[in-house]
Amino acid sequence: MGPGSADALVRVLRELTTIQRNLVNLQVELQGRQEDERVAHLTHVGEIEKKMQALAKTTATLKDVIQNKDRIIARLQQPYSLDCIPVETEYQKQFSELLIKAAGDYGALSAAMGDLQWSSNFKDPPAVWGELLRPIPAALASCTRYSEALSAMREAVTEMCKLRAGSTLAPLKVGWSSPRPDPRPEPECVTPQWTRETVISEEPSSEDLISRTRRLASQLQPPREEEWRTVTEWYGGSITRSHLTQAMYGTR
Repeated sequence: MGPGSADALVRVLRELTTIQRNLVNLQVELQGRQEDERVAHLTHVGEIEKKMQALAKTTATLKDVIQNKDRIIARLQQPYSLDCIPVETEYQKQFSELLIKAAGDYGALSAAMGDLQWSSNFKDPPAVWGELLRPIPAALASCTRYSEALSAMREAVTEMCKLRAGSTLAPLKVGWSSPRPDPRPEPECVTPQWTRETVISEEPSSEDLISRTRRLASQLQPPREEEWRTVTEWYGGSITRSHLTQAMYGTR
């Protein structure tokens, strides 16, 4: 390779270096212009003036709200009035009726939408729904029978208390100068025995009601000493405490 070739190579390399430097400068300038174009709307004078006007308007609105906050709060606390909606005077009545109907329809529509949203959560087929809903009628029937049994038990207990009160006060209402009656008690003066068949007439197989009846019978107080002495004197000592307890409580 001669000297001329080496000089030519050096010259070409210098030109390539110059071209590369120019390309780098152009790329930097291009990036700078792109950045300027991206933020030009933020720094432009017209855009800044628009933002200043919007800020001034918002500030004025906030000042009015702060100054009239008491009146605004009082107005919001008042009930809704139709006066806030401009309507012709001749159509005020129809408009009021329309709003009332619309409120009812809106409530029904809201309930229907709630039902639809609730049902949309279930992805199971109707057969699965039927299996889930099948025990409900039986449970309702059982609750009904249980309620009827409780009502029957309450009526029986009330009747027993009335009969017990009547049998306790009966000897006191009779004059002591009358002749001594038959030692055997009269049917209308004897309290009927309180058994499971008397109290639980609807469902005699319910163990729960039987236990409650027994517990209620255990809570009833036995005859007081004054009542026992009065009854004993009336029947001439022919009746014992065990007989009276059996007649009142149905025990054996």
